Amino acid sequence: MLRNELMEIFERYSIHPKKRLGQSFLIDERVIRDEVEYAGVDGKEVLEIGAGVGFLTRALAERASKVIAVEKDSRLVEVLKDSMPPSVEVVEADFLTYEIPSAEVIVSNVPYSISSPLLFKISEMKFERALLCLQEEFARRMVAHSATHEYSRLSVMSQLSFKIRLLRRVSRGCFFPIPKVNSRMMVLEPTGKLIDETSEELINVLFQHRNRTLRSSLLCSARNLRVEKAQLRQIADALPFKNRRVSSLNQDEILQVVGDERLRRALS
Repeated sequence: MLRNELMEIFERYSIHPKKRLGQSFLIDERVIRDEVEYAGVDGKEVLEIGAGVGFLTRALAERASKVIAVEKDSRLVEVLKDSMPPSVEVVEADFLTYEIPSAEVIVSNVPYSISSPLLFKISEMKFERALLCLQEEFARRMVAHSATHEYSRLSVMSQLSFKIRLLRRVSRGCFFPIPKVNSRMMVLEPTGKLIDETSEELINVLFQHRNRTLRSSLLCSARNLRVEKAQLRQIADALPFKNRRVSSLNQDEILQVVGDERLRRALS
């Protein structure tokens, strides 16, 4: 059993999971098999983010042409270097600051504490698909529709950037130490839509006041947008959907708003 193997590794290398890194190790062999299958790694170059002690890494290496295993914790890097086959390149790095290599497939059991920054970082990468296992609540927010409680900036940015397919739930008991919540497996495929910095800034600002009308949300954000309130009022009054709540606007409507030329010129 993988739990027993994990305990042996902990003892051999004097390792204790670090709470500050949100470390929980996947110890369910069936879940690992499903992740490899859903990721579609046969003959592919794979980037694994947060390789841990290498249980998933080992399974990926059996079918991928190459695995780049990125791990931040130096203690776990030692475990990986001692145990991985030649087709696995072990990289000691924080993925969020790491110079990203090219890879066809991304795979990660994502530490809950870095879910958002990891997602936004991979949205800037080129790859065929990503298999991620994320906190279930976070996964639901990613696929939430407009006019729902869970709809947010994360929903808009995720659905603009990726075609998202929710897969199986992963019970918290599949990890050690056992986290407080369940996880959800998903596959992401890039849509190819480019979201520029101005659009991203506007989406972020609008959803800071998601329950206000579009007009009110913009006016509340005049200082953050570095635009005079009087000028912003004129622009907001001419926008479509100005009297609708931000949370009611779907992705196409949001794109129409953030693509408004007068609004974008005011921010330049």
